[in-house]
Amino acid sequence: MTTRSANLLEGETLITLAEAAVDFGGIALPLNTVKKYVYRGFQGIKLESVSLNHRYTSREAIQRFIERKQNPSQPVEKPKIKRLSQQEVDAGLRRHGLVK
Repeated sequence: MTTRSANLLEGETLITLAEAAVDFGGIALPLNTVKKYVYRGFQGIKLESVSLNHRYTSREAIQRFIERKQNPSQPVEKPKIKRLSQQEVDAGLRRHGLVK
């Protein structure tokens, strides 16, 4: 996943999505529902996760997700993405010696 998500989960106890499904804030959910929360979200709110050979989340991330889901009026922070032009990409590749 993105560095932003990895940083958010840093220092938290990672659990697999299957483990999250067994105890999702005190209830059991189908694994497909947990995956949906990670990949598609719920009303614009996604469950934070990180990929380290497998997909992981944390109990803290689940708690944040549940709180946002219960109070959707809280703003959801979206990462800012800078789109690079082809010239900027080429210049960066040349700068790092990856192309001539």
